[in-house]
Amino acid sequence: MNKGLDYLFGITAGDRDGDAPGVISLARQWAAKEVIGNRLDYQRNYAALFEDKARVLALNMGLQRLAVPEDQGGFGWQGPNHAADIAAVLSEVGRADSSTGILLALNYVLFSVLTRFSEGRAGFVEAVATSYLEDELKIASCILPGPGSVGEETPLFKGRSILARVKAHESGFVISGADLRPFAAGLKADLLLVVCADERGRPCIAVVPGDAPGVERGRGLLTTGLNALANADISFVEAEIKQENLIQEPEAIPLLFTLLNLFLGGVSLGAGMNFFEILLDWSDSRIICGATPLKENPLCASVLADAAEEIACSRLLLDGLARLVSPGGNVQSLDAEGLYTYAVMIGARVQQSIMWAINRGMELMGSAGYAKEWHAEKHWRDVKTIQSLLCGVGAEAPAKMDTARFFCDCKEI
Repeated sequence: MNKGLDYLFGITAGDRDGDAPGVISLARQWAAKEVIGNRLDYQRNYAALFEDKARVLALNMGLQRLAVPEDQGGFGWQGPNHAADIAAVLSEVGRADSSTGILLALNYVLFSVLTRFSEGRAGFVEAVATSYLEDELKIASCILPGPGSVGEETPLFKGRSILARVKAHESGFVISGADLRPFAAGLKADLLLVVCADERGRPCIAVVPGDAPGVERGRGLLTTGLNALANADISFVEAEIKQENLIQEPEAIPLLFTLLNLFLGGVSLGAGMNFFEILLDWSDSRIICGATPLKENPLCASVLADAAEEIACSRLLLDGLARLVSPGGNVQSLDAEGLYTYAVMIGARVQQSIMWAINRGMELMGSAGYAKEWHAEKHWRDVKTIQSLLCGVGAEAPAKMDTARFFCDCKEI
């Protein structure tokens, strides 16, 4: 590919300053050296190499500490002013492996939420930060509201069923819930951000240590994508948490969804950009009709353009969302409800667009004698899994309802 990704899918969120360009470059170098430049070895030994490569990035290069507060030994990127920088880093990681990107993204979401609502929880935040300075790969995950069961009434968060409940107990709380599905990595998660409901049905977030008494994990689940992040259903049997582990501020859950949509959108964007690299190199080397390069055929070029358009527009949308998360200059700030709505709306569209781009590209490859390209197929599986998990059952349907409530002032949905 003669033109670089930054030229093709240019960054529009403003010039990076401070340490951001160096960190983004570091992530890009890791992707090129550790994974993209060794695709065949990575494919053959994926299960064994995944953790080794992730440790190089997270521990040796220090990206596990990216969102740890600076006064506690980290880079200090936990605030909204670094949201665009984190999304850019995750795009570089996503080019190599979406599972590694998700691993980092969930850790960044954890610290962004904890530090945003740190009042009265300074000791807890410091303890979590200290654990992230250790020479050990840390895994965070979250349990989000989603589909309920027929005939079962549950508390709701914007139409999504909350299946975990929390109630006061002695000096803290106990949380309960059966067969809850974490977003990813539930089998080994050290900390879980659990969207639950209190005794009055109000949504809140419980931060539950993975090794807390009463936390029971099921068997590992067979997944289509993100299979390096082994998942398992989790049950809470009167699991005790401290008072400071419960975040009851009304803005907490909208912030959680906002950050997930931005950061995971960055991961999927990176996967889409690397797929386009693969597709473009592939189309450059295939000859059709005797002497014509595949990309010079008007019909094939149109399909390539479809893929490029979807990826380019996705990057513009994510840059716009990053501006809303950290408003400045002429960008109008939104309240928590507005920011949440734009995040789920843009997040759903980005996931849909990246999937559409990969689908079109793989159709083109198949039409011209494509046999097998492991990394391209892996990007498809990973992004499809992220889309399904993030946007809910029926993919973008919950996001559509959020958008209708905000823009149309709907009251019954």
